[in-house]
Amino acid sequence: MDRKTLLKAIFVISLLYFIWLIMAVANETFWSYNLYLSFKTWSIIGMIAYAAFIIIEVLLYITAPKEEEEEIKIVSEAIKKIVCSNCKTVFTIRDTGVRPLKYKCPNCGMEGVLRGKSVKGKRLAIECDKCGNEFEIFDTGERPLKYKCPVCHYQGVLS
Repeated sequence: MDRKTLLKAIFVISLLYFIWLIMAVANETFWSYNLYLSFKTWSIIGMIAYAAFIIIEVLLYITAPKEEEEEIKIVSEAIKKIVCSNCKTVFTIRDTGVRPLKYKCPNCGMEGVLRGKSVKGKRLAIECDKCGNEFEIFDTGERPLKYKCPVCHYQGVLS
């Protein structure tokens, strides 16, 4: 039986015992109907069951596989989309979380630094007027918007 199922079974048994104990107390107090065992005997059975359940849960806790901290530390780096301030090309880098994060544009070679501020805007698909290559730039609303084709390095302008 796996751990989760065993803990559910312990909970259900404990709940049923608690309900039975309430019924035994009510019977002994109000109706005086003779049950198989007295309230005192049911209480002793409950204490023994409670101790057994505690021992089972402690054993489950001790035998549970330990989560190693190294596994938590080895997390894949986040991928961050970057917009080159020079040619407006959208590209991705691995974000280690360390700031400032230096990067280099694969299109124009300009170096930049990520300081944690995000620029508002939207991605825009552009087709190069010279070679017909389709690529994405980041439109911040700034006009005229200059961009550079990553294939032929044609510089275009959106107005």
